[in-house]
Amino acid sequence: MQQPVLRRRQKLTIGLLGISFLLVISIFIAGYIVVFVMPHRELVVKVDGVEYTRGDLVELVRIKQKSSEFLGGTFDASSGIFESLQLVVENEVLMQMGPSQGIFVSDEEIDGQIAVIMRPEKQMALGKSEEQIVRETSERYLNYLNTIQIDESTHRSLVRKAILREKFRQQVGESVPFVAEQVHLFRIVMPQTGEMDIMQVKYEDAVRDITDSNQFQLAYIEIAREFSVDIPEKVRLGGDMGWIAKGVIPDYERDFFLLQPGELSEPVKNKDNLTQTFFFMISERQPAKELSSEVRNELKSKALQDWVNDERSNHDVYAIFNSEIYDWIFQQLRLSSRAPTPTPDPFEAILNSR
Repeated sequence: MQQPVLRRRQKLTIGLLGISFLLVISIFIAGYIVVFVMPHRELVVKVDGVEYTRGDLVELVRIKQKSSEFLGGTFDASSGIFESLQLVVENEVLMQMGPSQGIFVSDEEIDGQIAVIMRPEKQMALGKSEEQIVRETSERYLNYLNTIQIDESTHRSLVRKAILREKFRQQVGESVPFVAEQVHLFRIVMPQTGEMDIMQVKYEDAVRDITDSNQFQLAYIEIAREFSVDIPEKVRLGGDMGWIAKGVIPDYERDFFLLQPGELSEPVKNKDNLTQTFFFMISERQPAKELSSEVRNELKSKALQDWVNDERSNHDVYAIFNSEIYDWIFQQLRLSSRAPTPTPDPFEAILNSR
């Protein structure tokens, strides 16, 4: 009688052990899904039914990072994630608006754009036949796809969106004039603890009784070289920002555009570095000055941005982004060990393009 009882106990023990093992495995599987699977599938963007997940956003940022490295550029991780999210929304809106605006991208245009990017530089192509150049272009493209770890169809889709965006920029940018009111702008950068009062007094003394624009410039340049903590090249130039049209620097426009020539602005907080203060001065104003091609391109980009922002209200757009998602994406990219490149000075983009 003891043997059947013993066997039942053994079976019960084995059954309990099996159930316990299955529970442990289930917990591990559930934890894996919660930590590694579900976040990738979590919705972050939806535009008129077209959905993009965290995983899609991670992939886009990863491609931008690797592509910048491959082409010899730099990748700003601190802003790249936010820019990628915005780009996903805007490009999807443009994709859906393309047919109604008569804007399309052909396969031939995609081929041409890829060839332009991947073609060897002029110095590397010297003395080579066109056939050899085409072969090297193709080899570099395949190397690019392997390095970035992206399939060709995905890459072509990204190129298509980039070309489409540029076509929209050119079409919307047709409204940008060739001539506009402009001011010759100067800037001093000072720390919050700097001798701002002394600087202001010295400048007022230097420009007293001056009416000539060149004299305003010379006075400001001397003061800028003495007090400004701007980048060395800008200090050397005496804070000269060049000719600026309305809309080029919208975040600071109201702080300088209505100044009278020679008038020093009130202290203006640097929105990108709250430990710094700007002082502006315009030496000259022209109501109708021809825009440079670089400034006109800048205004075209702004016109496109404004157009897309207005168009978003006509679409069912859902987008969620917070610090938790940002940190998660940052971790997925394993960028936390890299020091991100500094966010560029908003004025520098204009100056460097000249």
